[in-house]
Amino acid sequence: MNINKHVEKAERLETSLKKLDIESDWESIVEIAYGIALNYIAVICEIKLKKHIDTHKGLPRFLDESNMNELATYFRELDVLRQGRWYGGKHNGETAEMAISIIESLKSEVKRLL
Repeated sequence: MNINKHVEKAERLETSLKKLDIESDWESIVEIAYGIALNYIAVICEIKLKKHIDTHKGLPRFLDESNMNELATYFRELDVLRQGRWYGGKHNGETAEMAISIIESLKSEVKRLL
């Protein structure tokens, strides 16, 4: 997928995310945020590195090896939020807000680069 397609997909997912209630739909918000992050990270990597991977598997390692440590940290944080959603721990609007905050940081970087 090229840069424009990744941006378009992230924006479509963001439109869906905005329809959800932060308190009652926090699980869906975290899941959608994960997908948005994958797309924005792909855009950033494609612009900066001229390559990216389209899957979450191995993404943090790829980012670390490419000296994209901040992106790796964002993705790991989202992954922890996502896992916590399934296995207990954190849940509710606070978790959703954390996921949205990460997405906003990634989106800002994409806007800066485009």
